[in-house]
Order: sequence, then structure tokens, then C-alpha cells
Amino acid sequence: MQTTAVRVPLREPLKWTGGIRESASGLIVEIRTDEGLVGVGEAPGPTLPAIQTIIDRELTQFLVDQDPLRVEWILHRLEEYSRNWSDLAAYAIAGVEMALLDLKGQALGVSVAELLGGYSRERVPVIGYLFIDEPEANAQKAADFVAAGHTELKLKVGRDLAQDHDTIAAIRDSVGYDVKLRIDANMNWSVPAAIKWIKALERYDLQYVEQPVPDFDIAGLAQVRRSVSVPIAADEACTSLRSALELIKADACDVFVVYPSEAGGLTRAMQIGALAAAAGKWCAIGSWAELGVATTANAHLVAASTAFPFANDTHYPLQLHDVLIEPVEISAGHITVSHDPGLGLSLDAESMATLSALELRESPFYDDIQGTAPSVGQIL
Repeated sequence: MQTTAVRVPLREPLKWTGGIRESASGLIVEIRTDEGLVGVGEAPGPTLPAIQTIIDRELTQFLVDQDPLRVEWILHRLEEYSRNWSDLAAYAIAGVEMALLDLKGQALGVSVAELLGGYSRERVPVIGYLFIDEPEANAQKAADFVAAGHTELKLKVGRDLAQDHDTIAAIRDSVGYDVKLRIDANMNWSVPAAIKWIKALERYDLQYVEQPVPDFDIAGLAQVRRSVSVPIAADEACTSLRSALELIKADACDVFVVYPSEAGGLTRAMQIGALAAAAGKWCAIGSWAELGVATTANAHLVAASTAFPFANDTHYPLQLHDVLIEPVEISAGHITVSHDPGLGLSLDAESMATLSALELRESPFYDDIQGTAPSVGQIL
């Protein structure tokens, strides 16, 4: 097994409540068999050096000399081994599982979507992603996304109510009300603030509001849901099957925003979708700014499930480069999922070498917030 950390510059800095992001980073996972097959996965996440170490130093031992077709058994062993540090391990396991499913699909001559249950659709819708910007700029970007065929938009909000109001109003003036518009506050509001802000924006026919309050405040999320007429989505609060169960018990949301990387892989993400469907909830894929490998894998997941009725998050159109020979094609706001064996992908060796030589990782959190802490001497 081989892992390679890469960094891809974005077309422009992306501003949200937590900071400004200027790159998309991914950990590419390659698993080789003694028969010459190579499965490719990707492990996006919050701390690539730690995720890479987990795969290289902890998880590899469970794959050597194993049958790569026993994906569920291997997944079970990895989860049992990492039980005491499961939150971080989930990102690593997700990358390994993706590569194993790619291998299995190649070996059996079927796509990953077939392995996950078969196609419920072949064209997977994706959102037009808007970040915090001046109202006129976001209105123009929204119009550009709609002209390109997107029917659903997502807007980052939460720093300034007046700017959010003016931005959403400008977007509605630009694209009308036939286009769906969801907003994401990324946990930035208290319960009273969330209720106040959402009520102030209800007139703009919001599709739903993502994670208005901190992820640990499930009771607060439920209170917000009961107090407003807009559907509420759990994003940072929905990371695993267990967290989805807690959200259902509290009746805290209408939508689960599912990250296969956080859930521990495509299989567990599918199970969250099944759980949501059983509870009368909906799902959408969230984005860690995945590169082409994970973007494709997420599309296979959605293609194989009926639990994801909305357009799904992706940063892919905002990225300048990729590691694939054939980049992911987004046409008329959709990704078409192929029937090629596995994920149907090939890595570009030259791009891998170039992108892995860039700075490994920047923090997308709080890097535009300046402040001075009390000095206790310089760190050496």
C-alpha cells in the first residue's frame, strides 16, 4: 500500500465563518495486489499528516496477505483496532475502503455503484458552491452556475446578518425562486441567534439551513428546528452511524449531510442513508474539498442510493488541477457515473509528482483572523 499527500490550489480564496481556504488537499491511497491490480482511494480530512501516519504505520498490517475482496471483514478489523481513536481513524479507513472497493470492482468487472447496490440513477446532481463575498459578486456567480445547468446552490453565511440578507436577496433577484438555495452557518450561531437569523431569512424560500449551532448541542439544534419553518440539516453533528442515531432520537434535523470520509467509508455512508430513509429523513453529500478520486467515489455512492435526493456538495469546479488523467466532468450540473469496473479512474503520475511537491497542508480554519496572544517568550 502506498499513500501520497497532494495539495491543489483553488481558483480563488474561499471565505467561510471559520477562515479562508486557498487549497484542496487529499491523501491518495494505492493498494496493489500480487496479481497486478491497483485500487485507488482518497482520504480527505482535517489533518493529512496524521491520517497518512495511521494508514502507513497502523492499518497496513491488516491488509498484507489478505484477500482484497473481503472488504466488509477488513473494514470490521480496522474499526475494531482503532476503536479508542475512531474519530480520526475513520478518515484513514475511508481511504483504504475506497481503494479496496475499486480493487474489488476491477476484479469482478463491475462498478463501485454496482457493488453498493446497483444504479438508482446514472446522473448525480451537484451544487453550485458560493462562499462569503459581496452580494453583487455572489449574485453573478449564482447566475453563472445556473447558466451552466445547476439547479441548486449553497451559500456560506454566518458572519454578518446584513450582508447575508443582502447577498441572498441579490441571488434571488439574479436567479429567481425556481433555483433551490441552501445556506450553511458552520456552527457559528447560538440557539437564539440561529432562530433570529433564520426567521429573518425565511422569506427567501431556503431549501434548508446547515448546522446553525455547534455540533455538540443536539438539544439546541432540535430547539432551532422546532422554532423555524425552514428545514434544518445536521452537518458537523452527523459524522457516523451512532451520531445519526442520536440525531434521530432527538428529532433534531430534517437532513443529514453525510461525509463518507468522516463516516469511515462508502459502506458506512450508505448505511447512514438507509438509516435516514427509515426515519423519514433526507441526505446530501458534504464536501471536504475532495479531489477527483473521492469526488467520483461519492458520485458512485449517490448513484446507488435513493436516500440522497438533493444536489451534493463539491469543491471540484473550484480546483485548478487534479491527480487524474481524465478529470471529472461536470455537465449541466451533473456527474455521470460510468459502468467501468471499479471507479474507472487512472492516476496521472506527472500530476501526482507535481502536486505532492507543493506545501503539504494549510489550515482552512481561522487563518484570516488576526490577534495577539499574551507573550510568554518566543517558541523555538
